[in-house]
Amino acid sequence: MNFIKSIYGGLQDVLAGGITMLYNIFGNYGLAIIGITILIKLILLPLTLKQDKSMKSMKKIQPELEALKEKYKNDSQKLNQKTIELYKIHKVNPAAGCLPIVLQMPILFALFGVLRKTGEGAAIAAGSTFLWLNLSDPDPTYLLPLLNGAVSYFQQKLMSQSQGAANPQMKMMTYMFPVMMIFISYKMPSGLQLYWFVSSLAAVAQQHFIMNRSDDTQGKITKNKKDEA
Repeated sequence: MNFIKSIYGGLQDVLAGGITMLYNIFGNYGLAIIGITILIKLILLPLTLKQDKSMKSMKKIQPELEALKEKYKNDSQKLNQKTIELYKIHKVNPAAGCLPIVLQMPILFALFGVLRKTGEGAAIAAGSTFLWLNLSDPDPTYLLPLLNGAVSYFQQKLMSQSQGAANPQMKMMTYMFPVMMIFISYKMPSGLQLYWFVSSLAAVAQQHFIMNRSDDTQGKITKNKKDEA
């Protein structure tokens, strides 16, 4: 427990130090939060690329997984064994797709602690504002939570396209996750909502770029095969 507290405290110190450094550059805490969000996305970019690779691999072996489910529908133990063997053959790790999201959660909680802290030693001065927001209080207009929900919808839509339409879990999350995001975030400090909005917006841009790059690469491969034929 002490080890977890130490990690959490260290993460808070890193985020607070980053926000203070960026505030000294931009002169505004809202811009500092946007800056730290972009830095975090850049640090997590290798894991995001790994996540995309994992999703594509899962999509590729989906027909084989469905065939195994049908073949061993009455033998769950055999199904699990064959599924693991299939993952090993294709070198697929289903958990890799969740890693960036899992890593973002402690960052989110640590940032919440940073934004909640007031008085001496606080990273963000009390009453700090950005646009119409008081960064320590929830958005009184509820606009930012709604924007978070909208961006989350597009993010889940892109992920669903990446994994393929045959994934019913992704279809369900496309509609459930944005609603959950609005419900969870509307009472959060605006600074935290701002972080999540910019982070989700960057994730959508990243996913769109990755998918377009993959489509271009696949198109070139297909063209080269036709030329060789």
